[in-house]
Amino acid sequence: MLQNDAEFNQLGQKLFMQGVLQDFEKKHGAIKGRMMVTEGKIPPELLVKLQPELVKNPKWIVVEGSFDFSNYTIGMVVGLNPVKALSEGWLKPQMTTAGPKPSKEWQEFFMEKVLKAIDDKGHLDLPMYTWISDKSDLTKTGKDL
Repeated sequence: MLQNDAEFNQLGQKLFMQGVLQDFEKKHGAIKGRMMVTEGKIPPELLVKLQPELVKNPKWIVVEGSFDFSNYTIGMVVGLNPVKALSEGWLKPQMTTAGPKPSKEWQEFFMEKVLKAIDDKGHLDLPMYTWISDKSDLTKTGKDL
């Protein structure tokens, strides 16, 4: 489930009224899923393990990705200068009965989207909202709300 479904829907309505989502579907096929990326926290059990890497890279951010088709979040620590993943990703259930975990492909999709969204100055606009079809994806940020 998305971290903030209401916020995602608010932007979706705006883009629908502007014809952006219809144009995307016309060019790339029906939207089959949505992903939201927000700032997150390092799970306590990983903090000690990651501490040496965090000390070496003082400029970093923790991000979490959530999908409308999964009850897990995917998290990772990203170095902002230089831009690189500082941790392997982790999965965290959002509910007591979380169901199937997101596939490795979805985890890689999340990581790739985040790393590509960081600009040359090490800035990442959050939250990120992504609509996904079989052929492509459309990503917007909090600036678009």
